[in-house]
Amino acid sequence: MFRAGDLAVRVGRDVDVTHESELLAVLAAADLGVAVPCPVLVEAELAVLAYPLLPGAPLLGQPPPQGSATTLARALRRLHRVNAATVAGLVPREIDPGVEWLADLHGPVEHLDLLHATVPDPPEHPVLCHNDLGAEHLLADGGELTGILDWSDAAITDPAIDLSRLLRDFGPRFLDEVLDGYGDLGGDAMPRIYFYARCAALEDLAHARATGRAEYAVAARPSLTWLFPG
Repeated sequence: MFRAGDLAVRVGRDVDVTHESELLAVLAAADLGVAVPCPVLVEAELAVLAYPLLPGAPLLGQPPPQGSATTLARALRRLHRVNAATVAGLVPREIDPGVEWLADLHGPVEHLDLLHATVPDPPEHPVLCHNDLGAEHLLADGGELTGILDWSDAAITDPAIDLSRLLRDFGPRFLDEVLDGYGDLGGDAMPRIYFYARCAALEDLAHARATGRAEYAVAARPSLTWLFPG
């Protein structure tokens, strides 16, 4: 991703930018209550997608703005109610996301043992999810949540996944506030959210080691205290 004047330009790898632009049109029609990218240039052969810059800066390593839990609850309710038929062929369907998340995960043995012992069943009611809703993809400006970036990993999958990174990045109290506004996610929601959040924390620590992006490790380490026993 780079900036060209007032445009954000992304050159994708193994990403169908045509499908992504069509997905973004569906999201715009769904009116999530927070801005999403609106492409003005889609070049399929070069895998280039360009859109006007959204206001704000990513929340990675930052506290969430006041009221953002309510905004996210509303956005996720609307996102998860999008008719899956409208995005058929635009996003993949994850049949068993718990198993997929564990496939290439690395970390302390005791953490991995806990994860292998708590793999959730495949979701009974998969929905359209952002599927990578971490702080780095949330924009804030002037004390308000202003945008949700990077929909390239969107999928029909377990809605608990979209809550999991909010738990990882902002903690249990913030998650409770989001769930208060979101509504019922099912009786077994919390174990599923914690499973995916634990996986996501280990993923970010591994990502930091592999790329040298220390800010991901700095942001992820505190979450280990509320995600893992002891």
